[in-house]
Amino acid sequence: MNPDSSSKTGTILVVDDETAVTGSIEAVLSKEGYQVHLAHDGTEGVNLASQVKPDLIIMDITMPGMDGYEAAERLKQIPALKDVPIIFLTGKSASEDDGMAFAKGGTSFVRKPFSGKQLRDLVALVMQSLIE
Repeated sequence: MNPDSSSKTGTILVVDDETAVTGSIEAVLSKEGYQVHLAHDGTEGVNLASQVKPDLIIMDITMPGMDGYEAAERLKQIPALKDVPIIFLTGKSASEDDGMAFAKGGTSFVRKPFSGKQLRDLVALVMQSLIE
């Protein structure tokens, strides 16, 4: 992707029960030109995704109530959302979540804590793959 390309566009839904995490992701991605929507649990995430039809979903795995895996399974059952890429966020070790993230329909995953650059680069890569 050409870093000098015109302003990035796209709608991203961030689902995480930690407001510090959603706030920092929103700040990083909004600065890049993305429209960012926030949800604070899996149920809210599924409902909001149905309304805004995001291009990409960034979702925490461990949340109270409906976790990220269950939310992803529900999203994949909705025809308009079944192909939306999901980047999972996890604070767990590689052995706990790597395989499961992909089995549940995830495109990729990011370990917490992560850097703004790491997140920007991954989001740009996934968004560019949607265009190609």
